[in-house]
Parts: sequence; structure tokens; C-alpha cells
Amino acid sequence: MSSQPNLNDMFQEWNDLNSKAQESMGQFDFSNIKIIRESQKKIEDAIYEILKENAPENIKKLIPEDCGEMEVGYNIDGKKFYFVMIDPETEEEEDIKLIAITIDIDKAISMIKDFNIEE
Repeated sequence: MSSQPNLNDMFQEWNDLNSKAQESMGQFDFSNIKIIRESQKKIEDAIYEILKENAPENIKKLIPEDCGEMEVGYNIDGKKFYFVMIDPETEEEEDIKLIAITIDIDKAISMIKDFNIEE
């Protein structure tokens, strides 16, 4: 038996909270959105810890200690979390590019260079 949380359950809980946040947004219930986002943030942090533990060395060297300012997204169909950050190689350039580090339900981790938010 694994002591690590089940990613499928975490992904589902995050998605359920996201649906509640959208509902609260439609009702302009911003105090509830704040509470929901705090719960989502805890899940995001836990998923990010699993990502860090299982990431290949080339990704471990690239990612920050915590997901802090990274944008986080979830693809329901692919059951994949996206942690999006500025590509450190382009950080000082005029044409900044993004990198997405993904983790799926099976803990498969990958990196998407030149990531576009529409993906």
C-alpha cells in the first residue's frame, strides 16, 4: 500500500473544486472563490511535490523549489496537470517563451518547450 496520495483522486478533487469556483464566479461570491482557491492551492502543492519526486534530472534542475508563481492548469480529457513557467533561456529576452511541465495520472512527467496556453 502506498503512503502517497492517489493522483486520480487529487485530480478529481481539484476539478470538482474548479467547477464550484466557476459556479461561485457566476454568482459573484468572491469570498467562497477565495476559500475554494485555497483548497485547490493545497492540492496543486501536493501534486507539485509528487512531480518533483518523480521528475527526471533535466526537469528537476529546471523547476523551482515550489510551484509558487507558476500558472497551473488541468486537462480533464488527458488527466494531466500543467505547471507553466517562463523558459529560463528566454527570461532576459524580448521574446519570452513558456515551458510547461506536465504530470499525468500515472506520474508520467514531460516538458513542453514553447508552450502555448491554448494547448
